[in-house]
Amino acid sequence: MKFKQDLSEKRDSVRINFRVPVEILCSETEASLEGMLVNLSINGMLIELNSDTLPVAVDKEKVCVARLTFQGKSSKLLIDELQFTLVRNENNMLALKFSEPLEWFLLFTVYKNKQIDS
Repeated sequence: MKFKQDLSEKRDSVRINFRVPVEILCSETEASLEGMLVNLSINGMLIELNSDTLPVAVDKEKVCVARLTFQGKSSKLLIDELQFTLVRNENNMLALKFSEPLEWFLLFTVYKNKQIDS
């Protein structure tokens, strides 16, 4: 069974809004980027970049990895080595599609309630 937030929505999965740091690493060129997560789904995420420039290392042909850090009150949750491909790059925003569905996605509905307001 699939759930959609809006019946007019074309995406197949629900997105959860988060504002947490994201680091993008592309091992082929050793390029890295930092940004802020905007929303997350089981299939991908949207990131707002901290910089206006996107290195050529991140393009639709390369598989890169992302690292997300969710800060709690007394600990943090780190999702590391999350492989993705670039779907869209517009207005300082990156839309990424995961190589495999995010196996930890069910944790985020619970974690969203525990997240520290920033």
